Amino acid sequence: PSFETTRPPMILTGPAGTGKTKSLIYAIADVLGLLVQRGQLNEKQKKNPHRVLICCPSHAATDVLTRRLSGLLERSEIFRLYDESRPSNIVPGYILPFTCQVPGTDIFTLPPPSVWAGLKAVICTCMDAHLLFRAQITNHSIRMKQQCFHNYLFSESSPLGLNIEKISLDNTPLFTHLFIDEAAQATEPEIMCPLSCVVDPHPGGRKVEITLVGDPRQLSPRVFSSDVIDSLGRSFMERLLRRPVTCLGGGEMTLLGPTNYPDSLLDNTESLNDLIRYYANVDGQEHLTIFLTENYRGHPSFLMMPSSFFYFDRLRSAKAPDQANLLYWCDKLRMVESLTKPVSIEPPSTGATFAEIRRQTTWPMHFRGVKGSDSSNAIENFSGTDSWQNLPEAYATVEIIDCLIKNGVQPVRIGAMSPFRGQVTLIRKLLREKYYNDVNVGTIENYQAVEQDVIVLSLTRASGDFVGHDVENLMGIFGQPKQLNVAMTRAENLFIVVGDPYVMWLDSCWRQWLRFCSRNGLWYGEGLQQWEEARSISLKDMRFVPTLDITAKSEDAEKPLVVVSTLEKIHRVHQEQMPMRCDTSLNETICP
Repeated sequence: PSFETTRPPMILTGPAGTGKTKSLIYAIADVLGLLVQRGQLNEKQKKNPHRVLICCPSHAATDVLTRRLSGLLERSEIFRLYDESRPSNIVPGYILPFTCQVPGTDIFTLPPPSVWAGLKAVICTCMDAHLLFRAQITNHSIRMKQQCFHNYLFSESSPLGLNIEKISLDNTPLFTHLFIDEAAQATEPEIMCPLSCVVDPHPGGRKVEITLVGDPRQLSPRVFSSDVIDSLGRSFMERLLRRPVTCLGGGEMTLLGPTNYPDSLLDNTESLNDLIRYYANVDGQEHLTIFLTENYRGHPSFLMMPSSFFYFDRLRSAKAPDQANLLYWCDKLRMVESLTKPVSIEPPSTGATFAEIRRQTTWPMHFRGVKGSDSSNAIENFSGTDSWQNLPEAYATVEIIDCLIKNGVQPVRIGAMSPFRGQVTLIRKLLREKYYNDVNVGTIENYQAVEQDVIVLSLTRASGDFVGHDVENLMGIFGQPKQLNVAMTRAENLFIVVGDPYVMWLDSCWRQWLRFCSRNGLWYGEGLQQWEEARSISLKDMRFVPTLDITAKSEDAEKPLVVVSTLEKIHRVHQEQMPMRCDTSLNETICP
């Protein structure tokens, strides 16, 4: 921390699986001097004055950080703060030892002053940080109390001839560092709660280092009022990345690109320098954003389209290969593929690598095309507008899950996902009828920051007439890039999508995903008339690009785009370079 300058926040961003939380834990350990063993600490390290405040928008994410830090710090050095109204019976048992409760009750409270001296980490949700502010346990309040006490001693000691002015105050703030994880999901008022605890506006106050961790390309804060969606619906982290930072000392415009389209997530992908840099030359601290690009989770095929859609084709797979695990899941996928027939599409008569259909037998991905019908059960159940259901898709989803379980996959390793709560309720009901109670079924929002071995995603929407209504009301997955990003990055070993290809073709991202599935032999079930028309376009009239501008309203009919990520080029060329033909009279794919 510096006496002179308040630095702008350091920002750590990147997609799921790139190690943001692990990097955060490592940074906290470094700040607290924990990277050397306790027996090897020198005197300076033993007197480490740093104390950190760690916040997250949700209790679940906060509890995860508490659990991880419990392996680095002593029990007496961690305090997990809860509001007194939170029931103790819903707090995980391994968290309770780090809390403070009123003796003889289950009511949470603040620890006595004698405990604070030994604390190294205070952990709470962003909202619960207001308890510290109300209790005047902030850097500003503590400094003011110290100053008042010093002034009192000076006034009382002057008549006695004592020179108290020569006694210097300890200017070390109560909290030297603030770390906020999942910052892209917090509303700006939520972020202000912990900031008000650490920022001291007094010129003599010692400045605090602030770090925001999150991914602004995933789900934004949940806001239910349409009147404030444009303001509160954008997190403080995203707003900071979008604004010019010249007021902080000069530098690039924003991380997310020039603000030509202020209401879209990706504004412009022409200059990668504008998209991945956020500079402010203050105190020699130039790089204020770290953009993580190496992914340590999931198969590389899961990253190919998200990398092109959301991360400027910069993602790389760093997961150590595990052939035994891959063969296990590919064997389960063969069972799922046997439930229906592959789509019959004749490959174009050309030698171009990315126009031929080559079945990728080692990519654990699957698309099941289903022609269903969507209906709402809002009237019957008095539920909200997200109560859409698609019975044929629900049956297909349950059929796939049933096949996996019967072939040895444990139900607890499977997750079913839908953008509509009505479909979630329907799928859960059908699974419970088969006594598959351990299968996790939830909406896309429920899966934020959650991974599952198997993800079966039901898109639900079967009528393009309702897509405009979904986009206007921020529902569904079509026209919702952040929901799409979360849905595509939750699987660790097997990713299956069930949807209506006719509706998917209307969305620019899903159209490219269908093309991806088609050229790699991953498309089964219902076909698509539009693809029959599209495949007649010659290769010279196609434009191959590594990224997609998701703000584009429509595709150029004269020069259709084909998005092919660098990851796909790398991993696809290692497959056998022979085209595939699909025999629809047999339920198999034949490679000549």
